[in-house]
Order: sequence, then C-alpha cells, then structure tokens
Amino acid sequence: MIVLLNNLKHSINGFLYGNLKGLNMKVGKKVRWYMMGMGTEADIHVPHWHGNVLLSNGMRLDTIQLLPMTMATSDMTPDDPGTWLFHCSVNDHILAGILILYIVTQ
Repeated sequence: MIVLLNNLKHSINGFLYGNLKGLNMKVGKKVRWYMMGMGTEADIHVPHWHGNVLLSNGMRLDTIQLLPMTMATSDMTPDDPGTWLFHCSVNDHILAGILILYIVTQ
C-alpha cells in the first residue's frame, strides 16, 4: 500500500507558510506563548524560535518539544529586534506549512 501525503498540511493558528499576521512585540516586553500539539503519534513537533529565547520550565531555550495532545506555556522577553522565523524543526512539517514570522521592534 502506498500512502500519499501530498495534501497533508501543518499550520499555526490555521495559517500556513508565513501567512499569520499580527505577531508584533516590543523589546523588553514579556510575551507568553501558548502551544498545543494536535494529531497522532506521528505528529511530534519541535517549535523553534529564531533570534530570541524563551523561559520554559525554568530553562532558557529557543526550541521545545511538543508531543501530540500536550500543551506548553513559555515566556519570552524579546531582546533582539528584527523579523524572525518561528517554525517546527521537523523538516516534513516545514514543507507542509508550519512556519511563521514574528516581528520585534524597539
């Protein structure tokens, strides 16, 4: 049996390939990220933030692990202005659309 996954997509808040708008934040202002993993045992996500780090479970990280049917809350106090990529580090998930840009301004 051959399974084709051509139309399988992964999204962030229902948006694909960088189309989520409004993720604007300011340097030094705390931001809380709420994440939820959906899907089956094949849908292990590894969210990764470029340019800034999070405080998650008492650790400073730029990547966390998000298993199916789990939730995570992480805090970020951005200190590096710019337009940054946020994506799942699983290559198939990136190709299926799970990436966005977030903007940090002074």
